[in-house]
Amino acid sequence: MQTKMPLIRLSACLLMVACWLVNSSAKAQIVYSNASTVGESYAKGLSDVITAQGNYNLATSEAAIKMEDAIRRDIENQQLWTDTYFEMRKSNRAYRAEERGRRPTTEDAIRYAQMGKPIRLSPSEFDYVTGKISWPKLLEQKLFDEERTKLDELFVKRAKYGGVSFDEQTTILQSTNNMMDQLKEQIHDMPAMFYMVARRFLESLAYESQLPPHG
Repeated sequence: MQTKMPLIRLSACLLMVACWLVNSSAKAQIVYSNASTVGESYAKGLSDVITAQGNYNLATSEAAIKMEDAIRRDIENQQLWTDTYFEMRKSNRAYRAEERGRRPTTEDAIRYAQMGKPIRLSPSEFDYVTGKISWPKLLEQKLFDEERTKLDELFVKRAKYGGVSFDEQTTILQSTNNMMDQLKEQIHDMPAMFYMVARRFLESLAYESQLPPHG
């Protein structure tokens, strides 16, 4: 009996040692699977730093590309706006020029000015050598006597001396204007054709006074 007790105790001790060894081995395996050495930790940290640096460089590069693309698009938009603005101005000028038609030349301007001038009196209406005026019958009425007399004298003087003074020129224009006003007051008492002939005569006489004598 005494011999069996030590054996039982020894067996129990061996069993406890075996359990401890099994448990220790399992823990060692678990620790081994989750832990790392100092070298491995350093390598892993260095790898993480390199990866982070690469990601930063990539993000920075992408941001720079996007910024350059935005700037390029902005410049293109500004250029497009500028081109469109000046093209519209060019088209507008061309449209206005087309609406106005051909720009008049110097010859055109002279011709237009001459078209607006009264017709010069014919030799049968006015003697360029003597300055004698042959008045239309309508303007020989007593109503026009005063102004008609002034004009007769001034045109004879003009032909004789080769011209008149500035004051006399002004008097000629004033007298012809007075006669046209008097004629207009009688417009309802005469045929329209007679009125037009008399008015045209006075306009041509006033124009003649502005030209060199002897014609």
